Amino acid sequence: SLLNALTGAGVLEEDKLFATLDPTTRKIILPSRQPLLLSDTVGFIRKLPHTLVDAFKATLEEAQLAAMLIHVLDASHPGALEQRAATEEVLSELKALHKPTVLVLNKVDRIAEDDRMMLGSLARGYDHVVATSTLTGEGLDRLAGMLDEIAGHNLARVELRLPPDRHDLVALVHREGQVESSSYDESDAYSVLRAVVPGKLKARLAPYVVSAPEF
Repeated sequence: SLLNALTGAGVLEEDKLFATLDPTTRKIILPSRQPLLLSDTVGFIRKLPHTLVDAFKATLEEAQLAAMLIHVLDASHPGALEQRAATEEVLSELKALHKPTVLVLNKVDRIAEDDRMMLGSLARGYDHVVATSTLTGEGLDRLAGMLDEIAGHNLARVELRLPPDRHDLVALVHREGQVESSSYDESDAYSVLRAVVPGKLKARLAPYVVSAPEF
């Protein structure tokens, strides 16, 4: 899968497998050393049967909570335009269509060079588009760079002093961020961390932020 290819190209930090229809989440390190959590959700379909709504709940929530989206399209499929429209329809219903999105036109190794002009119609309307092949590796470096650029607007470097009774926050920073240094203040038993964290996590940690150095 594209997720496996990306984590293979980067550094796989964490691999958490959930139930069958739940998202698969992995933490990778981008070229700039920024951490990024990638969730591989199941595909969206039009008019989801009510009996499957609960099963797809985790996937739908993942799309709503994500800071950015990677819309992966099988560019070689004859119904690619319809598949793109189906995904956009669901994202619109979730009010997630406005999120920064990278359109990945995957499996281009199956498309003859002379036929690649048709990729333009699939890419129409997207600012961030990359053609990839997990088989040949085409476009994966460019995709990683694109994710790096977009993610950079949603990350912050912070220095934290966490009290001794907040081991949960120490674990959270290690799990969702990239810890650059860690020490222990013996005078008051506080944990002192320097880390790169998502913007939402920085907001949650605001009471413990000592400084926010630039990248």
